[in-house]
Amino acid sequence: MGNFIRKSRKAPLKLEGLYAAIRRLPQGHGTLPILETAYASRKAGFGGEQQLDKVFENYSFPMKYRVLHDVSLTSSTPFQIDTLFVTPAYAVIFEVKNISGELKIVSNPPQLIRVLDNGEVKGFNSPITQVENIRTLLQDWFHTRNISLPVYTAIVLAYSKQRVELFDTKTPFLFPNAVPNFIRNLPIAPPLLNDEAFSMLINDLVKSHREYIPSPICLTYPEIKSKILTGVACPSCNFFGMQKYMKGWRCTACGRTSPDAHKQAIRDWFLLYGGKMRNKDCRAFLHIERQSATRVLQGMNLRLEGANRNRTYSMFIE
Repeated sequence: MGNFIRKSRKAPLKLEGLYAAIRRLPQGHGTLPILETAYASRKAGFGGEQQLDKVFENYSFPMKYRVLHDVSLTSSTPFQIDTLFVTPAYAVIFEVKNISGELKIVSNPPQLIRVLDNGEVKGFNSPITQVENIRTLLQDWFHTRNISLPVYTAIVLAYSKQRVELFDTKTPFLFPNAVPNFIRNLPIAPPLLNDEAFSMLINDLVKSHREYIPSPICLTYPEIKSKILTGVACPSCNFFGMQKYMKGWRCTACGRTSPDAHKQAIRDWFLLYGGKMRNKDCRAFLHIERQSATRVLQGMNLRLEGANRNRTYSMFIE
């Protein structure tokens, strides 16, 4: 079924950044429980989205269609779509939610209220309002391209164990296994786009996607900035402190070597601190000399700006 999936889903950069911070903080640091909770929440959300992905990997539909996962576009403002199902006659926005506890959706004011088993109550933005806002932005995006496709919406609860109480809303709430029937029961309408126009639309959606770059972790949690453990982590034993040698890196703890362990360390630096890396930043973080830092940085796919001592490097984060 993969030929119908035009854009696959990747793990969120925020998830990777949180994991980098957790790995690089000393045990017992006071912010670790907060980071671990945020990481678990993000991971659960990503896992929920993958449940919907499996549906589209295992089902096919009789009409011409394409599926795009995790699409970030810009209309009057940037917006993100968990999964977009597009045909020549209509489009469907699927917004995925994976929230534990008893869920109640209320309309005035629009809100999702969660009650955990321990009695803790927490409010969230209404997923109905969220998906309707996304619908409006996608319709505006279509309009600027002279496209008038109807746009349907649905909210997908990732797991059937999720429990939700709803008011009388027209927005469908589905479990993943109900998505195929939902699509097949949508009104049959004549195509509004011919094959060429449909292909152009899909290509435009993919080309217009811009990877969402989250705020650096140390900007969100400034108290951890001075506590981050530096050094290159060993891919085998996770020890921080690999030493550079001519052919790569050698772990001083387990003795194993790696030709490119520095790549993850530099990626960690960008996710943690953001901005532009200088040679001295690389030296300090990887514990290497100037010439080694120059070779390491020039050997990676980084964006270069400036020259000599003013040279900086930025990462094409993918």
